[in-house]
Amino acid sequence: MRDSVCAFTWAVAQGTIGSEFPGSWPERKNPLLMKTETAKKVSAAEKRRKAILETAYDLFVEKGYGSVSVDEIVKAAGGSKSTLYSLFGSKEGVMKAVIESLAEEMLDHIKVGDASGKNTREMLVSIGETLVDLALSEHAINQFRLAVANAKPFPDVARLWFNAGPRTTMDGIAQFLAEESAKGRLSVKDPLGAAWFFGGMILLRENMVRLVGAPPAKRKEMMVWVREAVDVFLRAYGR
Repeated sequence: MRDSVCAFTWAVAQGTIGSEFPGSWPERKNPLLMKTETAKKVSAAEKRRKAILETAYDLFVEKGYGSVSVDEIVKAAGGSKSTLYSLFGSKEGVMKAVIESLAEEMLDHIKVGDASGKNTREMLVSIGETLVDLALSEHAINQFRLAVANAKPFPDVARLWFNAGPRTTMDGIAQFLAEESAKGRLSVKDPLGAAWFFGGMILLRENMVRLVGAPPAKRKEMMVWVREAVDVFLRAYGR
């Protein structure tokens, strides 16, 4: 999972992932529900697995991880406890699979295209736009809420979210910044610190707004913030 997200971040940086995202993420009751005309037939076990994940996601968001029991998940999703345990091992295993499935679906929304010849500023803009569209989506905010709510009673769940999401993404951006510095295009002594600085400029305000349910900014406005953040970043680290 870590490798796939890092690969995604690198693809953005190198310009192989375009920035032509829709105006906002499509509103869906459950972001784990994935249906396409070209989808391959899945086994009964895989259908059961998806049903459990969809149900668990809804319950975790509605009631909180600690307030949801395995019995409740099974009752709502159908099937048996033995099936759930055979597929996930435990309730924590279900939560882990939910987080990983959400991250994988984010990657499925990326449009791949040919964007060769981008300079450093253009690549940073692409990364910033991707952060906005992924990290501020409804299901990403729901993940953040779940992680914070469970940080004390279930620290392993919170750490899982952090390691699979923010940490991996920032590690990938840091690697890109280090490469750009090695090529003489940037002057970054602490790539990881610079990556968090960059992401914080773009995400912090709107993340707080959405976490508390305040009216969010429009995507067009956030794209302006991205370019302003890139300009500030290049004044600090550019050559």
